[in-house]
Amino acid sequence: MKLSDTIKIIPLLLCSLFAQSKVMQIEPSALLEQIKKQQAPILLDVRTAREFTQGHIQGAVNIPYDQLLNQMQKIKDYKEQEIVIYCRSGRRAQVAADILKNKGFKHLSDLDGHMLLWQELNYPLISTPQ
Repeated sequence: MKLSDTIKIIPLLLCSLFAQSKVMQIEPSALLEQIKKQQAPILLDVRTAREFTQGHIQGAVNIPYDQLLNQMQKIKDYKEQEIVIYCRSGRRAQVAADILKNKGFKHLSDLDGHMLLWQELNYPLISTPQ
């Protein structure tokens, strides 16, 4: 194979790789409906413990994104289940999604708008005492 042919193939391979690793999006309204029907996926809140106690989505598990590798045992049994990841705005959730993909989790979704949109929509939050 010529070098010029190889160079032409690289962008196709990269596009394929990114397509396979894409995390799906879930709208807040769709997630809220699933919660109301008690059919919610696993909810993973990757914010800090303090942010979590100040208000989180019902049923969420809190593992801060920078502790995910050390606390993987908390969610290892959910590898084949749908997991919705959220944080305040999306950055930490993306890091967490990359970690989980590398650990073999297949059914990952990203909450569209994350907590900023959830709160803007005035959707319910659970607060826990510190």
